[in-house]
Amino acid sequence: MIPSIFARQPLALRKTAIVLIVALILMWFDSKNPEWFNPIRTTTHAAMQPIYELSLLPSYAKHWSSGSLQSKEALRRENMQLKSQLIHAQAKLQQQDYILAQNARLQGILSTTRPEQFDLNLAQVIGTDTNLLRQIVVLNKGEQDGVQVGQTVIDEDGILGQIINVYPNTSRLLLITDEQQSVAVTVKRTGQRAIVTGEGIPTSLRLNYVFKTSDVRVGDELVSSGLGGRIPAGYRVGRIAHVEDTQADNFRSIEVTPAANFIDNAYVLVLQDKLSNERISEN
Repeated sequence: MIPSIFARQPLALRKTAIVLIVALILMWFDSKNPEWFNPIRTTTHAAMQPIYELSLLPSYAKHWSSGSLQSKEALRRENMQLKSQLIHAQAKLQQQDYILAQNARLQGILSTTRPEQFDLNLAQVIGTDTNLLRQIVVLNKGEQDGVQVGQTVIDEDGILGQIINVYPNTSRLLLITDEQQSVAVTVKRTGQRAIVTGEGIPTSLRLNYVFKTSDVRVGDELVSSGLGGRIPAGYRVGRIAHVEDTQADNFRSIEVTPAANFIDNAYVLVLQDKLSNERISEN
């Protein structure tokens, strides 16, 4: 009866049933005599090894991607931290370079030859004039420090200008680069006299009233002549940078590079007449 019923089942179901029966029989024999099936078991495990490895690939890929992302994030954070440290270090170096430069400038200013006629009053530039068209700066020394209108101001390289206003603790300095400022000069090589005027910019001056027949050359040094008594004689004003003969008149067009530092003039010297200071102290 059972074989006839089994014979009427579909072929796929019959094959499945046969495989299950055989598997159960093999499992029973394996439980009774395990050593019989050791060679088959070893061969089966060896054959299944590639399948095991393939099944682990998704897990490996997940761990690798996670580790790679974490590694990239860690590297990114470390890179940002190193950049921040580098920026801070560069900022400190800039500050140190600035301090060293200022110290060098102060040493240069204080080593300037002190004429017997003048006392040199060290002052600091603390601001610029509100009128941007004027070449005027504000100093931290004023009437209480003996500063007076008309006094000449220099740095370690040359003439900067003249004091035009004095207040109790501050003063205003009109630079020779201002368009309304001029200085009587002498060409150091030849002794020829001329007038230097400002052009409204801190990097250039102009030498006026020099005839085309005059012996002036690029590189000639100009010093104050003292003519008119406004500015003491013998201080550097600039050096001729360019000479051009124009057809309009008999004078040459001459550009002058200033001797003093008009861009980074943090510290300056005010020339104060010793005789005037002695009179003030006596009064």
